[in-house]
Amino acid sequence: MSGSYELHKDNEGAFNFSLKTEDGETILTSKPYYSKGSAINDIAEMQHICNYENHYQRNVSAGNEHYFELQTPKHRTIGTSPMFSSVESMENAIGMAKSFGTTKIINTH
Repeated sequence: MSGSYELHKDNEGAFNFSLKTEDGETILTSKPYYSKGSAINDIAEMQHICNYENHYQRNVSAGNEHYFELQTPKHRTIGTSPMFSSVESMENAIGMAKSFGTTKIINTH
């Protein structure tokens, strides 16, 4: 199994990346970056820390949906997951982030 990072520039000129499964499902989306280099640096950081459980911050939205954030050792958020209707779905996505997050495949658009 292999996922990939999708790196693109949005309409406002900011760079964003997403971690995707081999089926194209989005596991995690980054914040906007002002430079491509900063986005690539955080992809490299994510590749390094994604297997460590303590970097996953589990949350519940006001609408009672579950999501997680991947955080650096200094608690800076690198990316946020989509919303999930159950804890089990969120935990499954965290497992996928751990599996696919180390991929070296970065597709740019």
